[in-house]
Amino acid sequence: MSKLMLFVCSLVLLFFAGNAFYVTFKKYEEDDDFSGELETFFLIDLVLAVVLLISEKFAPQKYHIVIFKTLSLLFGLIILGLTVMLWGLFS
Repeated sequence: MSKLMLFVCSLVLLFFAGNAFYVTFKKYEEDDDFSGELETFFLIDLVLAVVLLISEKFAPQKYHIVIFKTLSLLFGLIILGLTVMLWGLFS
């Protein structure tokens, strides 16, 4: 894999991880779109909407926000770890 392709893949993955961390640490709003006012990535909205749906269905109403923020933090850490593994394998 060329260094340029590795760099581009890393930027995209870090964008996903950064957005997950943004959602984790910002104040929750009921009608949130999860993209931080960016209209370019529908995939981020879709992934975080699925995580929110999972937390609403399987957690009590009292705790679903905490579970959602925990799951989005874990998603960001997994994507960050995937980026580190990508650099370790192909650099």
